[in-house]
Amino acid sequence: MVLHVAVNVQRLVELGKIYPWPRPKRCLSCGSGRVWGHGYAQRYFEGYVYPLWVKRFRCPDCSCVYTMRPDLFYRRFRHPSATILASLVTRLREHRWLSCLPRQNQQYWYSGFRLQVIRFSNVPDTAVLDTVLSYGLVPVSHSLDCALMRM
Repeated sequence: MVLHVAVNVQRLVELGKIYPWPRPKRCLSCGSGRVWGHGYAQRYFEGYVYPLWVKRFRCPDCSCVYTMRPDLFYRRFRHPSATILASLVTRLREHRWLSCLPRQNQQYWYSGFRLQVIRFSNVPDTAVLDTVLSYGLVPVSHSLDCALMRM
C-alpha cells in the first residue's frame, strides 16, 4: 500500500536513508499498533538523476507493507502532480499539448483522464477534473482503484 506524506524532497535527496519519515500510528488494514520499519526502496522521480530512497513499513499482524511516497507525486507516476495537472488543463482549455513535455506522456495522462471521466460524465472538461480531484482520485490513472492514501 502506498501512503502519500508531506516530504521536503530536497532534504530527502540530501539525507537519503536518514530522512526522518513519519511512522504510521496504526495499520490501516487491521488496526494493529505494531507497525515497524521494513527497510527502504528506490523510486525514480522526474527531475532527479538518481533514484530516491523511500521508507517502507510493515505490520507483523497482517503482513501489510506500506511504502511512503512524497505527496507531490501520484502513485505510479514519475512526474509531479502539478505538471500532470497543468498538461491536462492546457489540453482541455487550449486543445494543445505542453511543448516542454513529451507528447506521448501527455497523451497517456489524457487517456487515463478520459477513463476517469466515464465515472462522472461523458464530456471531459475542467469541471469534471475538479470533481475527480474532489473525490481524492488520481485523475490520470488507468485503474478504477486509484484513490490516494494520505497519512
